Amino acid sequence: MAGDAFAQPAGDASAPPAAPAEEAPPERFSFDVGWRDGPIYEFAGRQPELDRIDKVGVVSDLRIRGRVGASLYLDGGWRHIDGHDDGFKALVRRARIYTQGEILLREWRTEYRFQFAFEGHRFLLNDFYLRWRPTHWVDTIRLGYFDSPISLEALASSSSRSMLEVPAAVAAFAPGYRLGIEVADVRQRPSLTWMLNLASVGQTQPFTDASSDTLRAIGRLVWRPVDDPAPDGALLHLGLSTSFVLSGGGDLHYRARPESLLAPYLADTGTIDGDSAFVGLEAAWRRGPLSLMGEMLRSFIDADEEGSLTFHGLYGQASWILTGESRPYDPEQAVFDRIVPARPFAPRRGRWGALELTARASWLDLSDGAVHGGHLLTLSAGPAWTWNPWVRLLAGYVFAHTTDRPDTGEAHILQLRIELQL
Repeated sequence: MAGDAFAQPAGDASAPPAAPAEEAPPERFSFDVGWRDGPIYEFAGRQPELDRIDKVGVVSDLRIRGRVGASLYLDGGWRHIDGHDDGFKALVRRARIYTQGEILLREWRTEYRFQFAFEGHRFLLNDFYLRWRPTHWVDTIRLGYFDSPISLEALASSSSRSMLEVPAAVAAFAPGYRLGIEVADVRQRPSLTWMLNLASVGQTQPFTDASSDTLRAIGRLVWRPVDDPAPDGALLHLGLSTSFVLSGGGDLHYRARPESLLAPYLADTGTIDGDSAFVGLEAAWRRGPLSLMGEMLRSFIDADEEGSLTFHGLYGQASWILTGESRPYDPEQAVFDRIVPARPFAPRRGRWGALELTARASWLDLSDGAVHGGHLLTLSAGPAWTWNPWVRLLAGYVFAHTTDRPDTGEAHILQLRIELQL
């Protein structure tokens, strides 16, 4: 919807015949909306008079186009902790609304994403960033508030994970969303992805490192020595991530739930004054419907009072897609992507979507020296049933055993989830 903002009024009938009308100037502003697997929009604005002004003409032609999306995760389940049954509990695990797209200023292109989230009874700002794609040196530059590049499983979208939550070992050490700047690059030969990031403060989230350091340097390198381009081809992913706290005076805090928001934190170091260095190793194999993955994570701490401390964790996970699909892989982020059903759910036509079965074992050690954060063993398994791009159902059973804490004991959790995406 647009019009000529500078149209002249009609002339007087008694006036001399007017000269032939000049061609109408182009529309200055327009705004269109539509639908393409979700709401889409496009705004265009043109100021041709700015073309004549040096160094300003680049903004004379502006175009913004994008889409709006949303997701809603509804959880429910039963938990049995230290001999106590709490009955059935239900909650909104996650509710998000976002917009993403690109801003075009002639030859300048800026990608954007702005997302608001409600998670675990808290309001969070996730994925607020601008991203550029230079023509030299690196593929992308990103500035804003986004996931720090640590851990194969932590960086994957929640809608792409095979299980309800990230492993306890990852939840304890992955920084999660933080304010920062990042450069990244992808190479074909050899098949590599690397990321360098400077991260600052961020909101505390249910399944991330709870530390509050002011400035942290983070790097991640992924090598794919086997990288068959076929959708179901063989893929071997080997990764290394590391981080260093660059500013003193921060509070370090590691904790983890037994891979469910229905349960409390069963391993927790409490607040530690000091600095830390982190290293993580990643490995994953995918061929056809089978995928295997695991990580080892370790944090080295120079504490002001407790001295040198070391905390670590690891997990292993196996997944099989019974309906024959293969898990997609995104080389730009070096993570697995959401499964696309070969036959979207349509029972009357004999189509049942994609069904995946996953099992995982996780170990977390948050005890060293005078700190008794606990040892947490977690075993979990469950199916993920993807109907189509908009609906996914998950279920999971979690067994957790905690030692070296005052409240040691066992937990049994049976949980269900429905994921709705737009």
